Amino acid sequence: MFDRRVEVVARLKALEDAAAPLVTFLQNANAVQELRADKQYNLQMLNDRYQIGPDQIEALYQYAKFQFECGNYSGAADYQYQYRALCSNNERSLSALWGKLAAEILMQNWDIALEELNRLKEIIDSKSFSSPLNQVQSRIWLMHWSLFIFFNHDNGRTQIIDLFNQDKEEVDELCRTLEEKEDSSCTASDQFSCITL
Repeated sequence: MFDRRVEVVARLKALEDAAAPLVTFLQNANAVQELRADKQYNLQMLNDRYQIGPDQIEALYQYAKFQFECGNYSGAADYQYQYRALCSNNERSLSALWGKLAAEILMQNWDIALEELNRLKEIIDSKSFSSPLNQVQSRIWLMHWSLFIFFNHDNGRTQIIDLFNQDKEEVDELCRTLEEKEDSSCTASDQFSCITL
C-alpha cells in the first residue's frame, strides 16, 4: 500500500510540474484577460509570450484527469473547463467535457451539470460520427449520465421525459432499419455493417 502511495504522489508531482506553466498562467487574472474566443490566436499568444505550447496544454488535460481519479473533482472540473478553452483537438475536448460533466455530478452541482449535459447533447446532435452506432452509443451514455442530474434537479422530471422521447424516435428508427435487414434474411454480420455504415 505504501508503494502505491509513493507511485501516485510521484505521478501527481510529475503531472503538476508538466502543467505548472499553464496553471500559473491561468491563476493570473490579468494574463487570462488576454485570451480571446479565437483558439488559434490564444495558442500563438501563449507560445510567443509565455512559452506555453501543445505539450503544456496536453499536460493540463492529463493533470485534470489525474485530479479526477484522485477525487479532487473541483480541481478536475476547473482544469477540464480551462483545457477545453485552449484545446484544438475536438475528440480530446469532447473527452474533457464528459469528464467535467462527471465531476459536476459527483460534486452535486446540478445546475452546472445540467448545462454541461445540454452542451454535450448539442455536440452529439451536431457532430458527424464515424458510424450511426457510435452516435447511438454516445446518446445512450448521455441518457445514463442524465439520470443522475434529472433525479436530483428541480426541473428534472419534465426534462427527462423530453430527452428520452427525442432519443426514443432515433432508437425506433434504428430498430426499424435492423428489422428491414432481418426480413431480407441478412446475416448478423450484415446487420452490424448496416448500423456502422
